[in-house]
Amino acid sequence: MLITLVSEEKKNMAKQKRKELGVSCMLNTEVGAVLAVIHRSPETNAHFFPPEERYDTHISQSLKSLRALIFNPQQEWCNLDPSLYLLPFLDVIQSGDVPAAATGVALSSVFKILKLEIFDHRTPGAREAINSAVAAVTSCRLEKTDPASVDAIMMKILQVLGAIMAHPASIWLTDQAVCTVVNSCFQVVQQSAGRGGDLLQRSARFTMHELIYTVYSRLPEVEPSEWENSESDSEDTVMDDLGGYGIRAAVDIFHFLCSLLNVMEGMEPDGMPYQTPDESIQLFSLLLINSAIELSGDSIGMHPKMMRMIQDDLFHHLVHYGSCSKPLVLSMICSIVLNLYHFLPRSMRLQLEAF
Repeated sequence: MLITLVSEEKKNMAKQKRKELGVSCMLNTEVGAVLAVIHRSPETNAHFFPPEERYDTHISQSLKSLRALIFNPQQEWCNLDPSLYLLPFLDVIQSGDVPAAATGVALSSVFKILKLEIFDHRTPGAREAINSAVAAVTSCRLEKTDPASVDAIMMKILQVLGAIMAHPASIWLTDQAVCTVVNSCFQVVQQSAGRGGDLLQRSARFTMHELIYTVYSRLPEVEPSEWENSESDSEDTVMDDLGGYGIRAAVDIFHFLCSLLNVMEGMEPDGMPYQTPDESIQLFSLLLINSAIELSGDSIGMHPKMMRMIQDDLFHHLVHYGSCSKPLVLSMICSIVLNLYHFLPRSMRLQLEAF
């Protein structure tokens, strides 16, 4: 029996050692890839712009410092502060001085780190690291990115945002960080529509659905807060929630989705300009609202501000547009009303009668 236990322990230690070595090799590869792209000479006029003068030496130095300790970590990777190996890549993403290719590689590196779950919610420093990742990715600089590369960078941004929200440490995200993620994702939806990027827009819409799923599937577990009983929406009334994001993010995102029902587009039939609801955005918003309601279920009734928003803002839009919308939009409106009838029949009597 003792021999068996010792043997199992040795196997586990060997497995852990292989995993640690795998993480080290992966990080070394990613650091090397980013440095290679940063220091790669441009095709023209390379002799006028030496690599060390073209780009921020701090970025290169932080990457090299990370490389120096990759194979000599002071402890297991899962116990190290994630900022130690995330920040060098996040610095590249936020920098406006590196080439677009380096930004893309750094985004891929962060995506890989998140997908491999080198750290989780129990790791020391996880809260700061995951919120720093949101801040960096949502402020990614694309000013100097050539138009041909913008879509590729945006696609990677979507991937990383999705990976952040799906990561175990996402429970430490602040309400503001979660709202920023959703807002950034919707900006990609809008920008891709303006440029005719069908694949990018589809990816952005899919990511939005994933984000809504993550946020509202958590709502039944969220306890009511003091903020919900206050009349003010100011930050001063919000308690510092050590448990991460919760009802504040859910309410703000729901309010944002309701506001999208009023998005207008310009029309000029017979040379006479006028505004009409953007059916594509309306339908997209209604789909997300319906998903939020389906995921939240009757737990909505435990959150006063969420209830008031549905009773007032949402139903105002549903009644207004239900009488003048095309069949597809009307069908989704009816689905939302039916779901609310099943989940919150007593709280929605007046609204259902009005509808």
